[in-house]
Amino acid sequence: MGDMEIRDMSEAIDVLVEERPELREVFEGEDPVYELRKKILELRLEKGYSQEELAKKAGTKQAVISRIENGESEPRIDTVIRIAKALDKKIKIELV
Repeated sequence: MGDMEIRDMSEAIDVLVEERPELREVFEGEDPVYELRKKILELRLEKGYSQEELAKKAGTKQAVISRIENGESEPRIDTVIRIAKALDKKIKIELV
C-alpha cells in the first residue's frame, strides 16, 4: 500500500486486508489503535496528501506514516501529535 494511490477509505481497507489477512479481525472489532490508524488515513486522503507530504508536514519519514497506516508499528503519542497538527486536528484521549 506504501506507494500505490488509494482513492478512499474502503479501497484502502480492502488493499490492506488483501495484503495482510491477519488484520481482518482488527477491522471487524473495536480496537482504539486501529481507529487511530483509520482516522489518520482518512484525514490524509481528505486533505489529498501523499504519505510523503504528510510525513514532511509532520517532521517524520514516509516510512513512519506507512507503518502506522499499515498496522506494522504502534504509533507513539508524540508522533500522533505531530501528525494531528500536520492535518490541522487536535488530539483527544479518554479513559472510560
